[in-house]
Amino acid sequence: MNLTDVLGNPISFTMLMGIAGISIASYLGRLTLLSLISFVISLVVLILLIVFSVLNLKRLKYEIVDFMAVISGLTLFITRLRLIYPSFLYFIPSLVLSFFYFLVLYKVFVSIRQVTFKYHLLGVAGTLLSIDLRSYVIPLSLLFIGLGVSMYFIVTALLLKRILTEKGVINIIDGATWIQMGLSALISFAISPFSELLSIVFWYLALSLFPLVIIASVMKLLYVNVSIKYHPSLWSVIFPQAVFATDTFNVLRLHLIVLPLLYDISLSVLFSALSLFLLFTILLVTK
Repeated sequence: MNLTDVLGNPISFTMLMGIAGISIASYLGRLTLLSLISFVISLVVLILLIVFSVLNLKRLKYEIVDFMAVISGLTLFITRLRLIYPSFLYFIPSLVLSFFYFLVLYKVFVSIRQVTFKYHLLGVAGTLLSIDLRSYVIPLSLLFIGLGVSMYFIVTALLLKRILTEKGVINIIDGATWIQMGLSALISFAISPFSELLSIVFWYLALSLFPLVIIASVMKLLYVNVSIKYHPSLWSVIFPQAVFATDTFNVLRLHLIVLPLLYDISLSVLFSALSLFLLFTILLVTK
C-alpha cells in the first residue's frame, strides 16, 4: 500500500481531526505557540489529504461511514479557523457540510450490515456541526446536538448487542474504540451552553470511559499479539484525547468543577495526544 492509497482514503481525515483537535485544545489551554504550530500542521495535513484524495479518486476503497471522518475533519478545521478570524462566511461551508451529513447518514443506514466502533463518527460529525452552527442558527445547532446524542446511544446499543451475542469480541477493538470516549467529551462540550448539568454528566461519562478504552487497547496488544505498525485506525486514538482535554479545559473555564488538578490532567492528556500524533506520523513515513 503506497502513500496515495493511505492518505487518499476518507478515513485518513481522522488525522486532520487529531491535529486540529490538538490545536483547539492548546488554544483553550492557553498554549499559544503549540496552538499555532499545530494549526499550521493541520493546514498542511488538509492540503495533503485533499491532493491524495483527488489522485486516488478512481480507486477509492471505503465504507460509507468513512465519509463522516471527512465531514468531521473539515468542520473541525473551520472551527479552528474561527478562533483566528471570526466571520459569518464560515456559515456557508458549514451549511454545505450539514447537507452532506444528512446524505451520508441516509446512505449509512440503508447500507448498514455490521456496526463497529467507527460508527460513532456519525455522532461526532453531527456534534461538531452543532458547535460550528451555534453562532448562526441556534435551532439547527440544537438539532445536530440531538442527532449527536441519538447516534451515541443508538451505536452504543448496537455495539452492546454485538458484544453480548458474538464470540471473539476482542477482534472488534481497534483505534476507533477511543471514539466512544471522545464523543462523550464532545457532547459535553457542545451542550455546555445549554445545560451545565448534562455537560457534567457527559464529562463524567467520558472520564469513566477513559481507563476502559486504555485497558481494551492494551488487551488487544497483549492477547491478539498485534504489532505496532501503521494503520489508518491509529489516528482515531488522537482526536478523542484532544477533545477530552478541550472539554476539561472548558469545564474548568465555566467553573463547573473547581479542582486545579484537572488542569494538569488536561495538559497530560493533550501532550499524550501530541506524542501519539508524532509517533504515528513516524510510522506512516517509515512504513
